[in-house]
Amino acid sequence: MSDRIPCINPRCRRTASSDKHPDSAEIICGKCFCCLPASVRAEHRRLWRELRKWERRITRTADDLKANRMRRVRDRLEDNLNRHWISDVRPNFFEPGRPEGLASFLEEVGFGTN
Repeated sequence: MSDRIPCINPRCRRTASSDKHPDSAEIICGKCFCCLPASVRAEHRRLWRELRKWERRITRTADDLKANRMRRVRDRLEDNLNRHWISDVRPNFFEPGRPEGLASFLEEVGFGTN
């Protein structure tokens, strides 16, 4: 199992090859990604698109000074992507919110918070 990386969802049993994702400690499978709220998915995709765009630009440039400036932009985007992963993606699986109406239902049944 050491050559496989599990999905971050603890209830999901999917894995990915560590050969395809050598720098990743965590991954999210496609099915679990689709379960995320639409706003989180959209932001994650936007950050990935921007990151890949800057990486392509860096590989095409021949000017070292320009490439260094582009690397700084890419590094900032990478930090934003990591921050988004930690603050918005991971909590959806490790700290799921309670559904609305659960507190009032529990109070009706007699299990209210005291």
